[in-house]
Amino acid sequence: MSNLRIIHDNAADRAVLAASSQTGELGPANLQRDSKNAVLRASGTAQTISATWPTQESIACVALISTNMTSSARMRVRGYAQPGDAVPVFDTGSIFPCPAAVHGSYPWGVLPLGWNAYQWGGVNTWARGGGSDGVTWFTAARVRQIVIDVSAPQSPEGYLEISRLVVGNYWSPQCNAEYGAQLQTLDSSENYRTGAGALKTALGATSDKLSISLTHLTPMDRARFMRILRENGKGKAMLFSLFPENPDPLLEQDYMLYGKASNSDAVTTPYFDTYSAPLQIEGI
Repeated sequence: MSNLRIIHDNAADRAVLAASSQTGELGPANLQRDSKNAVLRASGTAQTISATWPTQESIACVALISTNMTSSARMRVRGYAQPGDAVPVFDTGSIFPCPAAVHGSYPWGVLPLGWNAYQWGGVNTWARGGGSDGVTWFTAARVRQIVIDVSAPQSPEGYLEISRLVVGNYWSPQCNAEYGAQLQTLDSSENYRTGAGALKTALGATSDKLSISLTHLTPMDRARFMRILRENGKGKAMLFSLFPENPDPLLEQDYMLYGKASNSDAVTTPYFDTYSAPLQIEGI
């Protein structure tokens, strides 16, 4: 099992983005904004996104955050050393970026075919926990351009929309997080009683929060972790995956968040040459 991965430097924010289609003003610039209601919306159910940099970037992951893709959606990512090259440095091939539960892992008929950890839906559902994230991991490569082909032919909305693009290399500690990670659904809804005594609910927004403990950081990992905390603080979003490339796709989907650190607890030295730190990530 792979250790947790954190993409703390999103190279997509430094790229010049282009898309094969867009609806109205909902263009590729929205992929560089941390706002769920800012989306790139294709005119149909297929989209090609290109990201180009002035110098080479080291990348090992491409993630599409807050989308209306279902488990049948397909994605292909190609990376080129230089724009215009005919032969890519890497090619992921056509993959399922938000795959369904492994067939046979749950009793037949209990859950529908194609089910995964996400509540599918368009941007109007995202405030209440809708939407899905698509991700692909690969061996790190240095490129100046990537091309992302996405297809979601079974999208109920009849078009494809994506809120955020994350591209970059990741940090992974030598020792994984301690057992006991907590995944919490935050719901700002409030229950109240009417004058007649009926229980009503004022619906609010929902989000996820993940709390882990890094109890065995090496000196090198401590240095990298401290730099991440100083550079990102609480204001800069990161992509966090506790179970990357896990054989159970639902586990990876539940424990992958694009969000911001919500704590500023101390990094301690429990014993010689080993360091410990808690980390809490709250989803955007």
